[in-house]
Amino acid sequence: MKKNQIAFFILLVLAGVTFLLLKRNTSTTVPTELRDFAYSDTASITKIFLADKAGHQVMLERNPAGGWTVDKKWKARNDGIYNLFFVIKNLSIKSMVGVQAQETVIKQLASGSTKIEIYKGDKLVRMFYVGGATPDDEGTYMLLANPETKQNSSRPFVMCIEGQTRYLTPVFVTNANDWRDRTAFSYFPPDIRSVKVEYMRTRGNSFEVLQPSPNKFEVHSLKNNSNYPNIDTLAVKQYLSYFQGVGFETFLNDMKPFRKDSILNSLPLFTMTIKDKNDRSTFLKFYGMEPHREELDANGKPEIFDLDRMYTLINNSEFVVTQFYVFGKLTPDIEYFARQARGVKK
Repeated sequence: MKKNQIAFFILLVLAGVTFLLLKRNTSTTVPTELRDFAYSDTASITKIFLADKAGHQVMLERNPAGGWTVDKKWKARNDGIYNLFFVIKNLSIKSMVGVQAQETVIKQLASGSTKIEIYKGDKLVRMFYVGGATPDDEGTYMLLANPETKQNSSRPFVMCIEGQTRYLTPVFVTNANDWRDRTAFSYFPPDIRSVKVEYMRTRGNSFEVLQPSPNKFEVHSLKNNSNYPNIDTLAVKQYLSYFQGVGFETFLNDMKPFRKDSILNSLPLFTMTIKDKNDRSTFLKFYGMEPHREELDANGKPEIFDLDRMYTLINNSEFVVTQFYVFGKLTPDIEYFARQARGVKK
């Protein structure tokens, strides 16, 4: 029994020594110019350029006023930038690519990788190529390049985030829409001057909420263009509070033109117009989406439209997908604003 325990202890020691030697071999014997992927000073990064072999590319740039921009035109998603920085800062070598596999991996990187350029000011401080996943999906093939000469390293590595087993390639996407902020609109309630909701199929529920001055509210019925009586001020305040940071799910810029035209030429479910105190407005049209699964209505008949998502046109330019879960509370019946409907005495 004691002999078995001693043998097991020796085996553990040998395993530990082997691990340390392998780690030392990776982190110290390999020249820095071959393995220095990570960049810890992410606060100094001013721009990041990503380009793939299919010709897609995107430029992310720090905005001096705060936040990041995509291709100098759009606001970038904060969560996407945060995730990218986390990976750049914490890139770690999982292992070296074996000698026999090096040629194959380098060929794969040459034909199907994404080039990453990281700048501090106008100076290129990191340049590397991100390939596909290892067979076990727990590492990602990468190849470093010299930022001064732009000459590629001769040795690829399997990279990871220490303590994690995720595949890193999806972090380095080259589709500009994947980096863009997905906020449909965001209004501070006192800045809202009016919200108009027009239902195309139940016009009697259409309404307009007005705030002519702070904490002074009116609700108009669009059915007969008259003031709605006995409104619940608390209900109106609560309603306007929902207009802060309202987002959408995804862009539909790649939809085929004939399909998009067919949707936009159909009857909308409803429209929404929001105006602020400076008379700037956001206009949205919402269209029914074909069901992704069979749903039955109250009469047991198949639903015509998807119950979770809608097609939405924002300011006659951005075509996106929105969720009923998000916009449902922004589109109540007009009775929502009535005192009696909320159990409050007249």
